[in-house]
Amino acid sequence: MHESSVISYSSERSVASRFEIHAMMDTFPGTIEERERSLGLFVRGSLLARILAVGEIYQKIVGLPGAILDVGTWRGQTAVLCENFRAVYEPLHMNRRIVGFDTFTGYAGFGDEDKPTELHHDGTYDVGEGYKAYLERLLILHEESNVLGHLHGKHTLIAGDVRETLPGYFAGHRNEIVALAFLDVNAVEPTRKAIETIWPRLVPNGIIALWQLTRDVIAAEGQVYINDVLPDLRHEVAYASTYPGLCYLRKLA
Repeated sequence: MHESSVISYSSERSVASRFEIHAMMDTFPGTIEERERSLGLFVRGSLLARILAVGEIYQKIVGLPGAILDVGTWRGQTAVLCENFRAVYEPLHMNRRIVGFDTFTGYAGFGDEDKPTELHHDGTYDVGEGYKAYLERLLILHEESNVLGHLHGKHTLIAGDVRETLPGYFAGHRNEIVALAFLDVNAVEPTRKAIETIWPRLVPNGIIALWQLTRDVIAAEGQVYINDVLPDLRHEVAYASTYPGLCYLRKLA
């Protein structure tokens, strides 16, 4: 269960309007092709802000070589958005690999340093058996529908604990450098291990984006930033203009 199902900062009227939008999307009086072309009718401002934020950060790495990593990919929206932003901003960049990492069975690695909640502890955010294959197919379909879509297969999803899969991925791809990595694993040790593993491969001016850096409820990213990043890693930090919850570190040379 995603926290948006049970936590809301909106008024009752706003929540009721959201559900009516959902219902109207299901009863859209047009063809499936018209509904796809009209998705802007149903995308609420808060979700649009997230999409724009991912696009804003993507634009900052156009011109930089390297892969895009989505660490804690969950349903895979960020990975799919990055494929489509690649098609928009870098349509001829066929070496911009996108690699998603997730257990696909929920969070893992919560320990003594963490602050687990009912919604955030080992095993929550399980996407169900078969979802990895579903997302793999969806990524290929988006790729095939974009420019040079006959050249597909650049995207990879890797299942398992990132404390093991990230080092394993780099061990098997010794030439892989990273332009951008999104992190959303929300436990201290996996977050620390992810940054520790990615940073040496991150190109100068490359970016690590953190979805939860300033949230009090989910404190892992903030702890790792204070204890491991601030004292030791040369970087600049900022947040996406449309979605302040999405913060990012830009590596300094």
